[in-house]
Amino acid sequence: MATILRIVTGVLAVAGILAFVVQAPADEQTSTIVRPASQPASKPFDFQEARNVVASYAKQAGIKEIQVSLDMGNKVTMKLALIPPGEFLMGSPKTEEGRGDNEGPQHEVIISRSFYMGVFEVTQEQYEAIIGKNPSNFRNPKNPVEQVTWADAVEFCKKLSQKTGKTVRLPTEAEWEYACRAGSKTRFFFGDDSDKLGDYAWYFRNTPKPETHPVGQKNPNPWGLYDILGNAWEWCSDFNGAYDDKKQTDPSGPKSGESRVMRGGCRGNDVRYFRSALRDACAVSDYSIGFRVVLEIKKP
Repeated sequence: MATILRIVTGVLAVAGILAFVVQAPADEQTSTIVRPASQPASKPFDFQEARNVVASYAKQAGIKEIQVSLDMGNKVTMKLALIPPGEFLMGSPKTEEGRGDNEGPQHEVIISRSFYMGVFEVTQEQYEAIIGKNPSNFRNPKNPVEQVTWADAVEFCKKLSQKTGKTVRLPTEAEWEYACRAGSKTRFFFGDDSDKLGDYAWYFRNTPKPETHPVGQKNPNPWGLYDILGNAWEWCSDFNGAYDDKKQTDPSGPKSGESRVMRGGCRGNDVRYFRSALRDACAVSDYSIGFRVVLEIKKP
């Protein structure tokens, strides 16, 4: 993995967005990085602009599809969206409303390789197609699976990998926040106005009953990910641990710990749980926890 990056082609203008094209020296092996230029804090990417950035990266990297589908058998499929590599500021500033102490210090993170991420949280029918059972409390084939332990989620990824011949896994915490933010620097990926949260997430104000909802009913984030906030908490691969203020490349969390990270909040939580930087962790599962998956791209 390259440790020194340099700008080699200056600035690329895509649909009104400035994206630095960053690449390692020729003698080092790494992927090209499309790094969104700094945007005003109150102006995250809109959906079409973000899609154009992804499409531009895919073209230059030789990736033919910006969305792929995995066949899980019994006419059940899983859609995944391309997430380009890039650089972002992980965590939240001390001034952010609702901030938790474990969200700092903010630190620069490089995601050096592109990957595909599930467009939706893993549904009950997808989980049952691979594992053969449905542990969920709120039964509906199109709802996110929940009451899933971290080990259950890892086992699902392992079996789906075996079935498809591809590498499927949980996202790292850094990958999750990077994908959630989709270029934004605000409290939520759609800005700072919590009154708009109901357009993008199921949370306590629009879910009076303690139940999940079918995936994909709310608006997606700019990279086309639905329910990245709300509906069910989502497991990450990392052990829970404190942040470091040093710049990192592809961090994967502590080597050991007593609990695993979960992100995104669930339908019963209040507004502060849906901020992009919000962190939580759990040692066991309950009715709130589900997951979405990452599909690794071997090349580039």
